[in-house]
Amino acid sequence: MAKILLVEDSATQAVEMTMLLQAANHEVVHVANGQLGLSHLKEQAPDLVITDLEMPEINGLQLVESMRANFSHIPSILVTSHGSEELAAEALRRGAAGYVPKTRMSDLLNDTIVDVLGVIRSDASYAKLISTLKKNVFVFDLPSDPELISPLVGLLMQVSAGMELLPSIEMVRLGVAVEHALTNAMLHGNLEIPRDKQPSHGQLAREGMINDAMKERLSQEPYKSRETHVEATASEHAIRIVITDQGPGFDTSNVPQAGELDASSLAASADGVGQADKQGLLLIASFVDQMWFNDEGNQITLVKRCGAE
Repeated sequence: MAKILLVEDSATQAVEMTMLLQAANHEVVHVANGQLGLSHLKEQAPDLVITDLEMPEINGLQLVESMRANFSHIPSILVTSHGSEELAAEALRRGAAGYVPKTRMSDLLNDTIVDVLGVIRSDASYAKLISTLKKNVFVFDLPSDPELISPLVGLLMQVSAGMELLPSIEMVRLGVAVEHALTNAMLHGNLEIPRDKQPSHGQLAREGMINDAMKERLSQEPYKSRETHVEATASEHAIRIVITDQGPGFDTSNVPQAGELDASSLAASADGVGQADKQGLLLIASFVDQMWFNDEGNQITLVKRCGAE
């Protein structure tokens, strides 16, 4: 259960969203605009803010900007309507940790919350030691076991947070990007499971779900022997993560580029056809400073710069 501040000026939409959130056992406080949202944040700190974009007084983009400056430890998720993709793209560039099209709200809202909150870890046992670390390198060879995704991301986030490399919200955004990249490597790359037979991102990364299609692949060669190779380097200048699967790769000619998120891309990702694939790549591209694939399409490199922006 999470404490959620819902910022939505439409009473009808607010009721619908509150019901969805409460059905997932979240505690919800609703305010009608961004100005009231900021006032609430000064008094109480929720785990997460969910905000509409089109609102009077202070819109969702302005709220996200203000949160990044003054409440950087609290992540935010956008709820976007058709025609507001330009604002949504800008808000993702400026600090939001996720987005949900209103046309897909019942399908995606609670899964997106799980994705965002799931990468937040807190363990102070090694905090003092890690704070003295100047460079750290991890190398993993992962079988296609979804229960390894969340602990790996948690370890990377804990070390990077201990080294004080990034503001809290940027650590959350990077964690979401890494989770999506690992999920893609296991499901698309190594197991080659069609989209309509895959569990959701949240079910895989957060619950460790192995469905029937995955069980079948994990009993067959070459799928069951394939591994995901992960190399992660954290230094005071940058966090660099390279994820390589052993699958056949894919055509990367149409994937989004880091920093090039635009309204048309967001609109396309809300169509429903291949939506999860598009949204995952869009979030990865939006949440890192550099992203590229190798020629085969079975390796992705993510770079997040550290230090002053």
